[in-house]
Formats: sequence, C-alpha cells, structure tokens
Amino acid sequence: MLALQPRAVDWTTAEVEIFDGVTLAQFYGSSARMDAAAVLDELVAWATSTFVGTFSWGWERNAVGGAVVTLSTDSGTFTLEATNADAQSGYGLSAGVKAAAASHTFDSAAAGTWAPTSPLGVSANIRQLGDGDACGNGAVRPGVPGAAANSPRVTAVGTAIDAGRLTEQLAAASSPRRCRVYQLHTGLWLELAVGKVNRSPVGLLLYRFTFDAAGDAI
Repeated sequence: MLALQPRAVDWTTAEVEIFDGVTLAQFYGSSARMDAAAVLDELVAWATSTFVGTFSWGWERNAVGGAVVTLSTDSGTFTLEATNADAQSGYGLSAGVKAAAASHTFDSAAAGTWAPTSPLGVSANIRQLGDGDACGNGAVRPGVPGAAANSPRVTAVGTAIDAGRLTEQLAAASSPRRCRVYQLHTGLWLELAVGKVNRSPVGLLLYRFTFDAAGDAI
C-alpha cells in the first residue's frame, strides 16, 4: 500500500467520534497535511490511550485499487462516526453512526491510498550511518556511502485499473507530493518524496510502475 497526502483533506478538522459505552471522545489529526497511514497510526494510539481496549488498524485492496481500512479493538465494542466531510472523504466513511461492534470496515478507500495488484517493492533504502568509518557524522568523507543521499526505488506491478487509481490520487495529492509506503520485509512505513512515475507494459493488461523518489526528504 502507498498512501499519498491528499490535497483536499484537512486532517486537523476531520472529526472521528468513538463511543465505547462509557466514554465519548473525538479525534483529530495533528497536522492538516498527512497521509492516511500516518493519521491512522495517530488514531489507534489516541484510541488505545482513551478507551479500555487496545486498538489496531489494517487494510484490504478494493476493486478499484484503493485501500479500505478496518479499525478494531481487542476489548468490548465501539461505535464510530465520521462527523464531517473531511473525515468522510479522508477515511472513506459514509455519513452516520456505525453500530457498536469490535471491528469496523470502512465504506470506501481512504483518500490518497493506492493498493496495486502486486506488493510494492522498496529497494536501495539506505540512510546515512550514525557513526563509524562510513558515517556522515562530523567531517564528510568523499566517496563514503554514509555521505550519500537516501534515494530509494519504488516499483509495483498492476492492471489498467491500478493505473487509473494511481493517476487520480497523484492528481489529488498535495504539493510537494509526499507519501508513505509499507515495506513488507521490514514491517515499516517509509516516508518518501514522490517525483515522476513511469508506467511500462510488462505483459497482457499488466504494467510496471516505477517511482522517482527521495527518502527522508522535504
């Protein structure tokens, strides 16, 4: 999954209201410009500290190549409501209160999300080393890897549907374009600056997408 920062959503005003039967509270993102993955991390941290249970979130690809979120708790049930347009479009929640349940799957893909047919590949994600012979700490040593910029490569394979979804989300992204990409083998979300995206055919109705990206940037 790749999550771009959507231009049209102000996460500081996107209100999500949760009621666990005892406590009623509202959540807002910490910054107007965030990607959905970062906002959801904040949401589960806030909900876990506010209510009894431990909250978590996950996602699944939908038919149009977006990521539909599921929010869950390991204790009891909760109601969920996106109370305004920013929250509804940002999280992919329809208007109205979702009845009490231990897990809620949202109604549509979160804004800025792209979940292509294949997992995204992230390679060459090498940061500066903190210390040692190859570090960038102190005097810069010419030709030493630790002094090089972090320039990861992001690739994926998808269908024409994925191409359409990605085009829409790139057009609706904030400027400069920033995203978060989930790296499967490390289990980490990597924040990247997104430049040009190249698409090339690799088979019948399949395309390879390659992103110009810079890590730890902007």
